[in-house]
Amino acid sequence: MSQAMYTAMTGINAGQETITVVSDNIANLNTTAFKESAINFQDVWYKTYTSGTAPTYTAGGTNSKQVGVGTLSSSITKNFDTSSINTTGKTSDMAIEGDGFFTVRDANGALRYTRDGNFTLDSNGYLVTSSGYNVLGTEQVLSYSASTTPVKIPQSLELEPVAQPAATFQTKTLDETNNSQIIAGNFHINIVKPDGTTGSATLSIGDPKKTTIQAMVANFNTQLTNQNMPVTCVIKDGVLQFQINKNPDTGADLVQTMTFKSGTSNFVQTTDISWASKVPATATTNSYYSTKILDYTVTIDPVSAVDRAVTLESWSVSETGIIEATYSNGDKITVYKDEDDDSYKFKYTMTNGVEIIDDDVKADPNALIPGNMQMQFANVTNNQGLVAVGSNMYASGPNSGDISYAAAGNHGIGSVATGGLESSNVDMSRQFSTMLLAQRGIEANSRVFDTANSILQTLVYLGRG
Repeated sequence: MSQAMYTAMTGINAGQETITVVSDNIANLNTTAFKESAINFQDVWYKTYTSGTAPTYTAGGTNSKQVGVGTLSSSITKNFDTSSINTTGKTSDMAIEGDGFFTVRDANGALRYTRDGNFTLDSNGYLVTSSGYNVLGTEQVLSYSASTTPVKIPQSLELEPVAQPAATFQTKTLDETNNSQIIAGNFHINIVKPDGTTGSATLSIGDPKKTTIQAMVANFNTQLTNQNMPVTCVIKDGVLQFQINKNPDTGADLVQTMTFKSGTSNFVQTTDISWASKVPATATTNSYYSTKILDYTVTIDPVSAVDRAVTLESWSVSETGIIEATYSNGDKITVYKDEDDDSYKFKYTMTNGVEIIDDDVKADPNALIPGNMQMQFANVTNNQGLVAVGSNMYASGPNSGDISYAAAGNHGIGSVATGGLESSNVDMSRQFSTMLLAQRGIEANSRVFDTANSILQTLVYLGRG
């Protein structure tokens, strides 16, 4: 009978553990992105009276004779199923639709994982959790080691888009310039000379993917010379100038007016040369017609003077976790994925729609790096192996398996939804059902305990007789 009492006690303990788990689930009913837990049990071991016998030619076999000695908890697992998103309207509030975790760095520099996207920008522009932990960004499309770069959206910067220096501009192919989309073909130049006579030339353009600005201009000048045109094309910072040659004796222009006409190429339209006005010569320069700026570069620097600073107006986060910041001058800064090396590069968009990318964006690392603008997410092989450390955070555990890091929407990671927070996935009906079953289990095991106690008491009375 004493064994029955100990067995009943394990059942009572199991019920108590179950209620403890249920109480934690219900307490976190409104905790952002909380994942409910479930406790599981197993039998312990058995007292074996006989293991049974095998059948023979003359007799049948017998089964084993065993009695169990109770139960104990085998595991407490978390349900990592995604839950609904509660809309808040705040850009800094985020949720992951699908698998994956935000990655953050705690006050001690330790890497943590969370589903809680209740973030804010601090006074330095860093994206932080409600506990002040830095949200982490990345410069790699996929990595098996975590980045330590924090997400940062500077509150003020010095931004200066300028025409690309001629030395760099001339080495670019036509399709690499950021403010023109010149296609192969030809266009025409018509001139009127001071004496009223006219002239014309047809200029051809080769494959935009193979033809550099320098090669195109050299070809222009060869064609202009061959067609007896007193015009020379030159490369300046970000622009092309069609300069009018001077009379070597008088210094006067050899061309009174020049017009440009479209052909099979779009050169005239895309460079705005058709709208160009004649710029008069000076003592040291020729008269010329100029294209618009065809190629820009931009510098991004920390603020050195208040009157040169632009301030953050707004920001947004894409489904993949890419941040786009808009500043008071109307220009935007973000990043894009470079397909050549699977890394993230800057993209700067001017108010006129010109997009400046990659090496044409020269950012001071003290102001901004690409990893500041792409949030890092984690895909954990075994979510159940994570160790909860409080504050809606998890740490990797011995059995969490490989963890990969990437942008959202890639490599098994869900997409980002902004303006809302993931709710708790606690199922109230399941919790109450579990609690009632645990209560009944405790009551039933208590009855067994009482019965065993009564029998022992009867046996004691028998001994007295």
